[in-house]
Parts: sequence; C-alpha cells; structure tokens
Amino acid sequence: MPIRIITDIFIFIAILHGWWFVALPIAFLSVWNFPYFLEFVLAGIIYDSLFGLIPELGILGYVGTIISTMILIASGLLKKVIRD
Repeated sequence: MPIRIITDIFIFIAILHGWWFVALPIAFLSVWNFPYFLEFVLAGIIYDSLFGLIPELGILGYVGTIISTMILIASGLLKKVIRD
C-alpha cells in the first residue's frame, strides 16, 4: 500500500508540472502492477482540468481523459489474456 501512495504522489507532481514524459511510464507500470489503478484516469482528468477544457478545442480538450481511459481498458484486457 505505501508503494501505491508514493506512486500516486509522483504521478500527481508530474501532472501538476506538465511532465507527461515522467508520468506516463510510471502510470503504465502502475496499471500493470496494481489492480484497479483508477488513479491513472484521475490523472487524465486533472491534466485536462489544468491544461485542456478549452471550448475551442472541442474533443481535443479531453484528450488526457480519453487516452487514460483507453490505456486502462486496454491494459485490463491484456492482463486477462496474458494472466489467464
């Protein structure tokens, strides 16, 4: 449990600073290692809230949430195929 909290803190700090090149590898490993790592979707929502959600962007304003949800679903399906 402490490793998951430390991971969440690192992802949160990286998102606040806009460092996706740091947040994404940590999040990919976390999605694979932790069950139900929904913090990744929360990170996408936070990113969109800070740097997106501009009405002129349309769907591109929600790209962080969309990508994080797609990665979470894909990793869940991949885990089922590989681990079963």
